[in-house]
Amino acid sequence: MSQLRRSFHVTARILSEADGTVEYIASDATLDSYNEVVLPSGWLFDHFEKNAPFVNSHNYWSIEDLLGRVQAARVENGQLIERVQWAKDIAENKLAVLGWKMTVGGFLKAVSVGFRSVESCRPGDTGWNGAVTAAALSAEHAQQCRRIFTKQQQLELSACILGANPSAVAKAYSEQCITDADLSAVGFDDDDLQFLTIAGKATERDDLDDISRALISREMGRITGKRQTQLQRTKRTPNSQSPGKPDGGETASRQAAARADFLRQLSALIEG
Repeated sequence: MSQLRRSFHVTARILSEADGTVEYIASDATLDSYNEVVLPSGWLFDHFEKNAPFVNSHNYWSIEDLLGRVQAARVENGQLIERVQWAKDIAENKLAVLGWKMTVGGFLKAVSVGFRSVESCRPGDTGWNGAVTAAALSAEHAQQCRRIFTKQQQLELSACILGANPSAVAKAYSEQCITDADLSAVGFDDDDLQFLTIAGKATERDDLDDISRALISREMGRITGKRQTQLQRTKRTPNSQSPGKPDGGETASRQAAARADFLRQLSALIEG
C-alpha cells in the first residue's frame, strides 16, 4: 500500500537550543482537508522506531534531505507527540542548518507524518459508528467525513522547509533569520535572493492585493521547487529525454520576462 501523508496543526516547542531538540504536538483527531480523520489512538511505531527518520518534505532523493532523527514518539491525551533532534551542528547538512534557524526564529512550525494505513473504515462499513464516536465528530463533520483511519504505521516525520509554506522562507529572509549564505548553500541563486528581498517586504504591506500575494506564493513555489527538480534530473539516464523534444527555451524566456515585470511592479509598490 502506498504511503500517505498528513500535515497537522502543530505546536512546536523548543526543548533545548543547545541540543537542537524540539517537541512537536499535533492534535489530529479532527476532520482534515481530505475529509478524513486519523485517530490518535491508532498510531503504531514498531516499524518507525527501527530508524525514526526526520526528513525534508517527504524527500528521499539524497541523504542531504535527512534533517535529524525522531528521538521519541507517543500518543498522550489524544495528541501525537514527537520529540525531534535536528542535525543542526553538522555543517555539511545545509538543509538541517537552514531548517533549524527557521524553527528557532518561529517561521517553521509545520510537520507532516508519512504513514501506511493498517485499518480504516468508510461510511456504511462495520465499525463506522464506533469510529465516529472515537473521533468525537460532530454530526456535521461525520456527514462530511469519507474515511477514518483507525490503525496506522508511522513511516517517517517530515519538516516542510521548502515545500508546504514557501512564503515562510521569504518572511524569515526579510527578517534576517536566514542569510544569503544559508540560501545559497541550498541552491538559491542571485535572482532568487533578489526576489526574496523584494517579496519579503511586499508581503508585509496591508495594501498588497490577493492576486499579488498568490503570484508571490507561486514564484516562491517555483524557486523552492528547483532543488527537487535538480535532484530528480540526476537520476535520469542520458536517453530519458525523447528525441526531438523542444528544450523549452522560448517558454522559459517568456516566463523570465513575466517574472521580471512582476518584480518591477513589487519594487514600485514598496518604494512608493
